[in-house]
Amino acid sequence: MGAIKYNWFPEELSAAKPPEAITVSEWACKYRELGKLSAVTGLYTLAFTPFWGPPMDACADPDIEQVVVCGPAQSGKTVAMVENVVGFYLHQDPSSIMVVLADEDTANFVSTEKIGPMFKDSSSLSKLYNKKNFNNACIETPNGARVDMAWASSVAKIASRPERVVICDEVDKPGYSKKTKEAAAISLVKERTKSYPSGFYKHIFTSTPTTKEGNIIGLLDASEAVFDWHVPCPYCGVFQPLRWTPEYSHGFKEGMFRGDGNKMYKLGRVSWEGGGDATPTQIKDTARYECGECGEHWTTVQKNQAVGKGKIVGRAEPTGKERKVGFHLNRIYPLFDSGRIDILVEEFLSACRVNGEQKAKMLQGFVNSALAEPFSQVIRVTEESDLLKARCSLPGQTVPQEAVALTCFVDVQKYGFWFCVRAFARDHTSWLIHYGPLVSWADVENLLFDTYYPVQDSTRTMKIWRAGVDTGGGKKYEDMSMTEETYWWLRKNAVGRGCRVWGTKGSSNPFPGKIKVGKPLDKTPSGKSMPGGLQIISLNTNDLKDAFHYRLAQAIDNGPQAAYLHGDTDDSYIQQITAEEKQLNDKGIAEWVAIRKDNHYLDCECGCLVLAEPEWIGGGVELVPVFDETPRSQTRPVRKSNWMSR
Repeated sequence: MGAIKYNWFPEELSAAKPPEAITVSEWACKYRELGKLSAVTGLYTLAFTPFWGPPMDACADPDIEQVVVCGPAQSGKTVAMVENVVGFYLHQDPSSIMVVLADEDTANFVSTEKIGPMFKDSSSLSKLYNKKNFNNACIETPNGARVDMAWASSVAKIASRPERVVICDEVDKPGYSKKTKEAAAISLVKERTKSYPSGFYKHIFTSTPTTKEGNIIGLLDASEAVFDWHVPCPYCGVFQPLRWTPEYSHGFKEGMFRGDGNKMYKLGRVSWEGGGDATPTQIKDTARYECGECGEHWTTVQKNQAVGKGKIVGRAEPTGKERKVGFHLNRIYPLFDSGRIDILVEEFLSACRVNGEQKAKMLQGFVNSALAEPFSQVIRVTEESDLLKARCSLPGQTVPQEAVALTCFVDVQKYGFWFCVRAFARDHTSWLIHYGPLVSWADVENLLFDTYYPVQDSTRTMKIWRAGVDTGGGKKYEDMSMTEETYWWLRKNAVGRGCRVWGTKGSSNPFPGKIKVGKPLDKTPSGKSMPGGLQIISLNTNDLKDAFHYRLAQAIDNGPQAAYLHGDTDDSYIQQITAEEKQLNDKGIAEWVAIRKDNHYLDCECGCLVLAEPEWIGGGVELVPVFDETPRSQTRPVRKSNWMSR
């Protein structure tokens, strides 16, 4: 009896065909064809981004279970780590795959505009394409493979069925931090692979970072081995990772890296002439990469040539037993125009040249998207040693010659008060000149209306120009709260005593701008009538704390709008200024959080700052006329309270 001959379908033959002995990057360069929707058409190539080879290959390494990639925006990360990996498994190793995006719209876009066209554009993959089996939610191929599309905020989607390979893209985006009654999205995604034995399943996480508290940095730091792309210096030959500066180099201790022979070397940096004031010509002519070992400067062309000769190197010597690996790359590496050193410098300086506290937000965009580094949400001036660097030689209770006006803010407590007085120049450079506690309203009135401060190296004196008083304070008596007591004090003293005083309150809800003028109140909190009304100014405390700490940092660097401390500033002030730090809440939003009880001076400093802003009623300090000389005989000493006053 002769052998039975079967007429196999092409799909059956394809499914039965053993996978090639080929890596993901080799597969992409052999089979992945980029269509008209791609910036570069034709076969996928690593010529412009050779550093994506090792992360892709790790995704199919049988010894690796988890791959984490922290990388920049617009660098081919999604093409390499999502599209190519999906294509490899569907074509070479038919598997169940889940691709998780941050939100539903992105999931639909990637499915219809990225993965779908990948099959139609690539001749080898097109044989697996069947329009009936391709939709936004699921892609099925004739060889038995399947891709489930999901988004992080949908528990139902990411907890649907077992998966061998899970790929989570942009895990620092808000969808992954959305709070639900279930476990976090990343934990739920990992649950999908528990049906598969160790070494057979894959967890792949990619993202541009946000902060150190973000998902991708947490995953990177938890990796058993972290790798960088090291390139050879064109002059001394030392292989080294490329970093913007040692300050922006997460994971490297003291600006050092492990090089060949386990020797420790200094990180290099991007440099240019002209600093923050560099002209376009200076940037174009002098922007270079500076070798950390020999100090020579590389042009963009030399940098690109070095990247092409690079290799992957672990931050610690691998043991060979690592199953969770991470890769950290930035936009200095790509050979595209986006990786040109002069273009990166232009982007950085554009962020730095934004006026005021908005600089921090613009700088975060550059640090995250271009450098792929976490941006610290805790403002730099948090340590006592840093704050002391903001001190100048000006003695306490003395006005610098450049100042044109003094502002004061009084923080009202159930018993007693706290205050700060700050001197402002026309350009909003400022100096703390006086701070401390006060016991009574009489002390407050003496400070605001009867105190004259001497101007340094002058016969002039200066009084407080504008003041704010917090209307909080809590209940004081059975029938009178400190808020109500403050209202009555403001009604009596706000106008007509030389210093204009405003009642304020901090807002727990953010709003556009730094202040919001409330409608006149015609009653006290207890319902007592206030004929003529009282207007209270709401303060955007979150933004004001950003602004104050930004200006303290400027004082350390002697930058514009610096907020200096006087030379006698002591620990009592410093402890209160550092009583809050900026943290991410459960919605992924940065907010100021108290880490110590007393933060009165921080509130006072924010009040002093906003009173001088152009946004304040009547305009800012830039409109104040020059003070006339006042005889020194009119100077009055500050009346001391029973509490220590600085």
